[in-house]
Amino acid sequence: MTKLHRIFFGGAAMMGLATLAAGSAQAWETQKSYHSPAKAVACYKKVHQPAQYEWVKRKVLVHHASKQVEHIPARYSVQKRQVQIRPQRVSYHETPAKYKTRVRRVLVHPERVSYHQTPAKYKIRTRKVLVSKAQRIAHTTPAKYKTVHKTVLVSPERIGWTVKHDKWGKPVHCKVKYPATYKTVAHRKLVRHARTSYSKIPAQYSYVDEKVLWRAAKTRKVVHPAKYKHVKETVLVRHGSRKKIVHPAKFKWVKEKVLIQHAQKIVHRSPAKYKWVKEKVLVNHGKTDWIRVNAPAGGC
Repeated sequence: MTKLHRIFFGGAAMMGLATLAAGSAQAWETQKSYHSPAKAVACYKKVHQPAQYEWVKRKVLVHHASKQVEHIPARYSVQKRQVQIRPQRVSYHETPAKYKTRVRRVLVHPERVSYHQTPAKYKIRTRKVLVSKAQRIAHTTPAKYKTVHKTVLVSPERIGWTVKHDKWGKPVHCKVKYPATYKTVAHRKLVRHARTSYSKIPAQYSYVDEKVLWRAAKTRKVVHPAKYKHVKETVLVRHGSRKKIVHPAKFKWVKEKVLIQHAQKIVHRSPAKYKWVKEKVLVNHGKTDWIRVNAPAGGC
């Protein structure tokens, strides 16, 4: 038997088991069903093949790569440089502003307007109002139905799988043909359609008292004149001034130590060392295949 046949029969066995479980659950739910004895078509069992190994050469590390660090110190020299002792600064000479006192008329509160109101007057009158509108009421007679029964197909004729054990106790999967299954179902059939009739209810009215305007409110305008007073205040005669004076910066010469060459770090590296060794590696994993066998005594 080829590898393709083993894969095909293994997948067919698993699908057959799933179909068998679904068919069994569906057969229990059927109210009225028809059964016939199952007949074995083909049987299969598992065969195990061991794993395979071979010897190969592999490169392994003897000791890691290493490195040695050499430090070179920095180099300096002495140089002259001009530095600032005192920065440039600016000063100012202030001349104060000149003021005088004068009398001025100022507003205490502006002219304003107020209003005097006369309230509105009302009276009571009777009015006819609608309580409820005229209505049209619908009366519906429901539709009439009856129950009809018929026989329908639940599952068609199919091939399934069942599991048995041979004389050594190993599982054997057998292919079985199952007949079609039917059941009786009920549904509603319309005998007479629904009908609607209408009746009219006239509108209803009542009389109510309500408050209506008899004379509108009035408003009278009153003008209040503005009010003033005299006050003393200080006013500017001449603005103050400010003269700018610039004082230059002051410098001197100094000696300082400057860097000529930065400190350095030199790294000396030694490569890693390897050797070849033999080791056993897995070529093929062990596996289990399905093979076709004769049905066990007593049938499936």
